[in-house]
Amino acid sequence: MSAEAAPLAGQRVLVARTREQAGELSRRVRALGGRPVEAPVLQLGPGEQPALAASLRRLARGEVAVLALTSPNGVDAVADAMAAAELPAGILARVGLVACVGRGTDDRLAERLGRRADLLPPQATTRSLGAAIPAGHGTALLPRADLASPELPAALAAKGYEVDEVVAYRILRPAALPAPVLAQLARGEIDLIAVTSPSTVHNLVALLGGHRWSGRLVSIGPVTSAACASHGLTVAAEADPHDLDGLVAALVAAAR
Repeated sequence: MSAEAAPLAGQRVLVARTREQAGELSRRVRALGGRPVEAPVLQLGPGEQPALAASLRRLARGEVAVLALTSPNGVDAVADAMAAAELPAGILARVGLVACVGRGTDDRLAERLGRRADLLPPQATTRSLGAAIPAGHGTALLPRADLASPELPAALAAKGYEVDEVVAYRILRPAALPAPVLAQLARGEIDLIAVTSPSTVHNLVALLGGHRWSGRLVSIGPVTSAACASHGLTVAAEADPHDLDGLVAALVAAAR
């Protein structure tokens, strides 16, 4: 791809993700001629590990009707907990329905545990996931972040399930953004800011408090856009579909 044809040529894109997750988006930005600037605004911490291990043992006994996974981080937490408890990936065959919020989470499930989801919702949002899971009974296991919205457990409880919501991991805020990133933001050198979750938005705003900054916000979906609006921030483009592919397309649209 020539420099002239590259849709993100000359664009500096702030990749506001954890250090572990920034790589793929940065690679895609670079492939389209952009210059990624990685700014870890989130850190992941351990969740309620004994509770998660106990829930997975119930899953291994065939006592879980639905396993709902709402992020790649949740998949990682489940896979790590299964390994620590010496539970084989094959126990997932004992779940009536394995549902993932979107393709990225499903891909991580396949990568870590060799299983594809039985159900993906039409949109990669927890609201769409809650609507797509059919009514039933038994236990619905939700291994999620400590800051996750109550919308999904409420939807599943209304559909007849006994919800087992476990804090699989915690979302933490770093002490500060790297000084070079703050300097680029202050000088107006960041063109686009990619935000991928409400927690990303809230942490970014907190970390930028008192600092000058500019840049057009590009959101991965409506829930993240609503978080931007709650801080009085305008979103230049919103991904559709609400996944990494959609986010890259939205960055290109915003760059135009």
